Amino acid sequence: MADDSFASLIPLIAQTTEELGSGNSQAASKAAKELKIKMDECHARVNSIDGSNLTKDDQLRLLEELARIREQKFERQRLKNIEENNRLLEELGLGEASKEVFGKRGRDSEDNAGTKKPPAKKRVKKETDASADPPRRSSRRVPTTEQDRKENREQLERELEQEAQRKEDKRRREHETRLRDMSLLELLKRDPVEYIHSRDSGEDGGGRDKAATVKKEAVDKEDDVSDEQAQDEEDEDEEDESNEQNDEDAAASLSSFLASREAVARPSHALAKAQAPTPATDNFRRRAQEMRFRAIHKVTAQRIHSMQYHADKETELIFAGDKYGQLGILRWNRESASETAQTWRMQPHINGCAISCIRFDVTDSRKAFTGSYDCTARRLDFETGISAQVFRCNDGYEHESLRLITHLDTPSQTPSLLHIADNGGGLSLKDVRESDNTRGVRYVLSKNKLGSVSINPANQHEVCVASNDHAVRIFDLRMTKQYADTLKPVVEDANDLPFYDCRQDTKKAGLLAEQPHKKAVTSAYYSPDGSHILSTSFDNTVKLFDSSLNPIHSVRHNNETGRWLSVFRMQWINPAPGSDIPLSFITPSMKRSLEVWSMDDPSTPCAEIADGDNVTAVPAVVCAKPDTQLADLSIAGGNGSGKVVLYM
Repeated sequence: MADDSFASLIPLIAQTTEELGSGNSQAASKAAKELKIKMDECHARVNSIDGSNLTKDDQLRLLEELARIREQKFERQRLKNIEENNRLLEELGLGEASKEVFGKRGRDSEDNAGTKKPPAKKRVKKETDASADPPRRSSRRVPTTEQDRKENREQLERELEQEAQRKEDKRRREHETRLRDMSLLELLKRDPVEYIHSRDSGEDGGGRDKAATVKKEAVDKEDDVSDEQAQDEEDEDEEDESNEQNDEDAAASLSSFLASREAVARPSHALAKAQAPTPATDNFRRRAQEMRFRAIHKVTAQRIHSMQYHADKETELIFAGDKYGQLGILRWNRESASETAQTWRMQPHINGCAISCIRFDVTDSRKAFTGSYDCTARRLDFETGISAQVFRCNDGYEHESLRLITHLDTPSQTPSLLHIADNGGGLSLKDVRESDNTRGVRYVLSKNKLGSVSINPANQHEVCVASNDHAVRIFDLRMTKQYADTLKPVVEDANDLPFYDCRQDTKKAGLLAEQPHKKAVTSAYYSPDGSHILSTSFDNTVKLFDSSLNPIHSVRHNNETGRWLSVFRMQWINPAPGSDIPLSFITPSMKRSLEVWSMDDPSTPCAEIADGDNVTAVPAVVCAKPDTQLADLSIAGGNGSGKVVLYM
């Protein structure tokens, strides 16, 4: 159908071209209208057949004909413009002046009129066998024959296949290399995987002297190599050695600093009862209003995607993960007279896969868990300086995966049990004390992405999940496990973690409560004492619920971050037990500020902290220092350029 429809257009295209070349505008207009009507009819006939369309060859032929018509039209317009310009110059009496400026054209020269050379003898091209010669192209860009088009398509297909295979091999190599434990020195390299393979193959470290010797012998053998080239190569070797030494110094410095940190447990709080505002609330409000800008530092190379404040007692220690899998560490000493800062950057996850969440061990803050879009969770041990992979839910290495880790949490009662949410609506449980062969278990609780998972501090069996299907839900994982035991595990790929589809009957799967939003919910977190739940949604609201998801208050808040900002996730402040800090939370703002709220009066923020002179970007990712007193309260925000701003 497509071939017949297209073939009927060829005579009309030829007729239209002839009419346009004749200069008869009326006939050309009529021919063009007939051609358009015919093209519309052909298009309608082609589209009336389900799944059919013009072939690629037909499309190319049609485009070439239309391009030729357009080129003729432009050429006629160009000649017409030249004629109009010459006529205007003649009317102004500038015809001879234009010839003096631009020179005489051969056809206008009177001198050449009488001295016209006789026509040259026509050269006859020697006939050759055209079938023996390969087809030629009139342009490097546009193929002129069917054979050229076929070769172009085949070449393009080969290049696409090679590029896809190269990416697949690189991704597999990245995953397989990161199965092993990685040291701080390896993580601090720009490309840890390349560094590891180069070192293991003898191209780095001890192999550097050998490579340098080979390079020197090659230089000696080449007589045409200049002294400047040899000097440049020696400078490159010295720079490599200097960078290697700098990395070793940075790794030693970071290892020494992390190993010297004290183990701090996550603060636990008794369930608070509702009470009227107290003098402590007023003190907290005044303290929040007095907070000022203290520092801003570049911590990661790209946009900050997640951030966590460490509960270190001696210094300000902040971990930030960016959109390309880089983990940045900021150490800032407020007690120092010069307020010194130090930063480290490491690559624990695959380059290009965002670090979606950072959590410290509940009982030992010297261990940090990171979840990433590379479908893995890793644990960084401060004492040993080793980063180890503790969970992976997808071993298929497909780029279009529904297992990207979006968030993780651990219960206070069982700190070794990771609860991991993913963008396929799944919640995975993995005990990090088990062997690597134990993959864990995965329950699919939603048809859409889970933006967050939060465990009730007062009851480790209850989890709150936020979903892109516009809802916040609470599940009892004991009932979820019982229901999953009646189901058959689903295996999508032989290498992937099997899962249990609990969406068939959510009530039996342990659904205790559910509350809707009008748009996707980015986060929902239990308060430090487990009495409230704080949710954030793209419907421009921040909602507060009790522990059973009964609504308490809803605040209008601009959460439309768009493409270039990380999504807003409001965070609770987790103070030291018995401090003067009431139940409160912080929110980022599109006004390039941070807002502090108190549950005593959630209708309006206690304070809006900003500094227009130093902070010119939206701090979309926020966190507060845990286990602290009111006088030492500090808040951090991370922005799209990888910078962390501190308010104290």
